[in-house]
Order: sequence, then C-alpha cells, then structure tokens
Amino acid sequence: MRLRFSNILTNLTLALFFSGVMAQNLVHNGGFEDFVNCPVKMSNLNGDTEYWSAPTLGTTDYFNKCSKTKLGIPMNFKGKQEAYEGNAYAGLYLFAPKDYREYIQVELTETLKKGHRYRLSLSLSLSEKSDGAVMDLGAVFAQKPLSIHTKRQLSNAVLASSQTRTTHAKQFSATGFYDDKKEWMQVSLDIVAKGFERHLVLGNFKSNGGTHYLDFGKRTAGAEGYSYYYLDDISLIYLGPDYQPDQSYVLNHVNFDFDRFELEPKAKQSLKDVYDYLKKHPQLKVSISGHTDDQGSDDYNDVLSKQRAATVARYLMRLGLKPHRISSKGYGNKLPLDSALTDKARRKNRRVEFVMTEFVEDE
Repeated sequence: MRLRFSNILTNLTLALFFSGVMAQNLVHNGGFEDFVNCPVKMSNLNGDTEYWSAPTLGTTDYFNKCSKTKLGIPMNFKGKQEAYEGNAYAGLYLFAPKDYREYIQVELTETLKKGHRYRLSLSLSLSEKSDGAVMDLGAVFAQKPLSIHTKRQLSNAVLASSQTRTTHAKQFSATGFYDDKKEWMQVSLDIVAKGFERHLVLGNFKSNGGTHYLDFGKRTAGAEGYSYYYLDDISLIYLGPDYQPDQSYVLNHVNFDFDRFELEPKAKQSLKDVYDYLKKHPQLKVSISGHTDDQGSDDYNDVLSKQRAATVARYLMRLGLKPHRISSKGYGNKLPLDSALTDKARRKNRRVEFVMTEFVEDE
C-alpha cells in the first residue's frame, strides 16, 4: 500500500495563519540550514551541522547544496532529491542488515511542560537506491543528550538501561509504507509531556524482525535489504495544556493581589489556554471556584472569592465561551492550599481553580 500525502495545511496551522500568530518551532535548526562545515565526507553530521548530532555509533549523513562531493543536493550517493525547503537535509538508515540503525538528536529550545501537548512533524523521502521501504519511524525524548555505544537499534530496554532519563519510543502514524522516492511525505505525532524532555531523538527503534518492511525485490536471495531516508523540516510546536475531565486545576498566574480581584496580565494567557481547550472540546463545561487567604472576616472573604471566580468567568465569556458552559462559586478561605501563616502561603491561597466536566443530558 502506498502513502499519499497532500501539502495542504492542517486545521491548526490554518487557525494560526489567519489569526496572524506563528507557532514557535522548539527544534533548533529544524531544516538543517545552519552548518559549521560544507559536507565533504560521509558520516559527519556531528561535525557539519549546528545543534544536530548522532546519539549512537551509527553514522548519520548531512547533505547540502554547497557540497561538490557525493553529499550534494539534488544529486548524492543515495540518488537524487531536492530539499523539501532550503538547501539541506539529513540522511539515515531506518532499516539495514543485522539491525544496524542510524539516529539523529537535537536539543530543544526549552524543556517541555508537564501535562502540556505538543505536535512533532517532519518531512521524509525514501532514497532512490533503497531496497525497500518501512512504515516504522519513531521519536524519543530525553532529559540529556544520549551517547550510547551501539550500532544497533535503540530498543526501549536499551534506553531504560542508559543513565539518561528518556520516554518510550512513540511511532509516527502511518497508513502505509513510506515508499515515495519522488515527493516528500509529511508525518506527525502528538505527545503529552512528562516535564523533563529537553532533547529529541529520531529514527527506527525497532529491530528488523519487528519492523514493517516492504521488499522491492532488488536484493540478492538471502540478503537483508536496506531503507535509507532523507529527513527535513523537523518541527515541534506547542498545542497547550492537556486538561483531564473531573480533575481540579489551579489556573497558572491567576494569583490575586491582596484584597483585589482584577486579573494580572499573565493570567490572561492562562485563561486563553483554557478557552482554546474548551473550544476544541464542545462536550465539556467548566466550573470556576474562587479562594482567598485567611486575612479578613469570613463574610468578606466569601464575597471576595465570589468576585474572583466571577472575574475569571466573565473573561472566558468575553473570549467567546457560551454562558451555559460555565459556572462560578466562591469558597472564601475554607479550602487553603497551604495552611502556613506566611506571605508566600497566603499568596498561593489567593487563587482560582477550575474543573472541566462533560455535559450530562437530562433524562
């Protein structure tokens, strides 16, 4: 089966485009345009490119139009392919005899936020001289850069034995083999961050036996073939928090000044994240609860907490949330997060929380 990829923008990208907001790519040098040296020898990604490196003994390659050797673009030692964009791309084996593998890794521009969603996307093309195609391409996120002394696949067991904290490998979604040698294919996957991820590793994390492999019938009998791919246009963009129904969340930056219920500037972005999530999940409604510190009378704090919850509710409705999807209530100082009698604890308690729940139809 052959994959067909269109070049149309996703709904997310369209929304960002028309709102005039460009999503920031958290991958350094995602198009491989920045380089230290114009490539003159194979297996030198580590020395030639900015930010990118090989995390194992696998010898990943770097291609650039500036090169007059077999590492040029469009003609190179693996065939012919123009860059997806710009003047450069990387090349690596996703399938080779004896489980030989090549990988690329890069440091991200920031550590990912725990419980927040991200979308990883890239473009790939199968080299003309490949014996076959695969449909197994994955990503691993690590706390620190990997340096593993192997030429074989980075299985989850190998990753777990390393001294660096990593995620399990996650596969890009595929409905068929990545077998296009002419056009670039676009793939993506969404993740929810655990909060330690600072480095990205790409490649095939499965053994030959576990890899879906399409043999083109070019290899000699009894020999294992290989699949070599070009990669370009790698990006990781932030999608927002991953809120779970029926769980209570404290709104980031929505900690009010003493005796006040106006929103601070940073609070508005946190509320925009909540609104965006509710907009994408119309089956959910939200309950807002306001809280105070222990200063003042109970009656006064009850009123102040209601005002704080109502302020948040009004702002969400101003953004476009329908009134029937939101409710608010004040709890005064009855439910403190921190019972210490300090200024820091009191500021923490001057907060707003929310819970998202699904609509329940009336019987």
